[in-house]
Amino acid sequence: MTFFQMKKILFGTTNEAKINQVRGALASAGIVVEGVKDKRTLPEVAEDGITASENARKKSITYAKALGRTIFSMDNALYLEGLPAEKQPGLNVRRISGSNERPTDEQMLKYYSKLIRELGERIIGYWEFGVCIANPDGEYEETVIKSPRTFVSVPSKTMVEGYPLESIQIEPDSEKYISEMTQKDQDLFWQKAIGKPLLEFVQKVKI
Repeated sequence: MTFFQMKKILFGTTNEAKINQVRGALASAGIVVEGVKDKRTLPEVAEDGITASENARKKSITYAKALGRTIFSMDNALYLEGLPAEKQPGLNVRRISGSNERPTDEQMLKYYSKLIRELGERIIGYWEFGVCIANPDGEYEETVIKSPRTFVSVPSKTMVEGYPLESIQIEPDSEKYISEMTQKDQDLFWQKAIGKPLLEFVQKVKI
């Protein structure tokens, strides 16, 4: 039985913003996406891979073995136009230059707003999503999805907990901030941004 035929995905995260992102991307296919309710059931995973795919794989395999369930995991990296390679956020989106402390959502938003303003007020970038599905036996399948974005320096007053950078990303056609979209509009946005390649991957998984 393929993962798609099961019509249900257990996402190895408690981050509601991430869950809603994948749920929205797959909504048109009728696939139910659920997160892990108790974070304490997820073992610590050292996210020290050099790519988003490596981190997603580590989480998916570890969580699947711990929970005895087939687990979907996703990790991402950010790349911004105009930044040299050595200064790209990459996998370290949550790491602010000059600090070893994990920033709050508000600190992240302030930092990236300033960075984008220095790059030109409105710039293009892209998210690289590493996606992996693993079962308790350690078998897995994975893919990479690249999704372009438009970033602006002036943030929305609306912030999504856990996904603060949605407050500086807009949908170019409507000029709407992602953070200000209704749930229906966000679902449509995610379907357009990552839905097709994500659904194609989920449909072909046979583990």
